[in-house]
Amino acid sequence: MLDNIKLVIFDIDGTLLDSVCFNTFNMNRTLEKMGYDYRVTEEIIRNNLGGTAEDFYRAVLDESCYSNWEIIRAENRAHIREAMAEYGHAFPGVIETFKTLYEEGFTLVLYSNCSRLYLEGALEVTGVKPYVDYTECVKDNGLEKPELIKKILGLYKGLNALIVGDRIHDMEAAKINGLPYVAALYGFGRHEVEHAAYKIEAISELIPLLIEK
Repeated sequence: MLDNIKLVIFDIDGTLLDSVCFNTFNMNRTLEKMGYDYRVTEEIIRNNLGGTAEDFYRAVLDESCYSNWEIIRAENRAHIREAMAEYGHAFPGVIETFKTLYEEGFTLVLYSNCSRLYLEGALEVTGVKPYVDYTECVKDNGLEKPELIKKILGLYKGLNALIVGDRIHDMEAAKINGLPYVAALYGFGRHEVEHAAYKIEAISELIPLLIEK
């Protein structure tokens, strides 16, 4: 059990939001609309979600469209909310876990490498908006994840915090800021974070880690 934690900072993709299907659908719709023959697979999307936008697009596109990644990104983002609403969903137990933690007095924060538009869509699709105290993404101010965590800690001085995420970026942000890290092994980067000190196979497993029965 993790004692005295009062601030829980969550990543979004692969931690709260199962985002493979709608990102795959939307990217392929964009590529088709723009006249490219290339299509992404769910596997390549799953393996690259969670990083910065530039890293993501450079990783998932092939040589036929790679040079136009910024134009593709703009078109893709224009329709991401509708794709998310249609094909996106929270991982099992997300809403119930947030409700429990909120009612137990925890401060719940979301942070991500995504855009503000994407983040707002994720709040709606996952259903956690009523329980979230604060959200911020790197696109709001250009901060990298470790810097973003530092800012959040400054906003909530005096509260012991931890980070919950599924990728190495989150683990590194936790280490840099001296925070415990809980690895969401059900997410997209299990092989990256399976050596973490704290691991969960479902988000509901956070509750016994944080709340003494």
